[in-house]
Amino acid sequence: MVCLFLVGAGVITQLATSNTYLQLTAPPAMRGRVISLFMLSLIGMAPFGSLLAGAAAKGIGTRLTVVLGGLTCLAAGLITLRRLRT
Repeated sequence: MVCLFLVGAGVITQLATSNTYLQLTAPPAMRGRVISLFMLSLIGMAPFGSLLAGAAAKGIGTRLTVVLGGLTCLAAGLITLRRLRT
């Protein structure tokens, strides 16, 4: 339960940070378009990620799929953190 809480808090923090960053850096005339593309990529790509995770779980097992997904998310978070600092 503690891990689920931490993952949920991380997802909420990441979504809020991404949305805020996009709104602050996008030109006012393009802000609506930028946010709509962000939402499209966020919500529109979820079914494809679920399909990929299901196929991976069937092929290599659920445990390894979850571990690889977690490592991928950790790597993406570290890359994002590094890019935000520069």
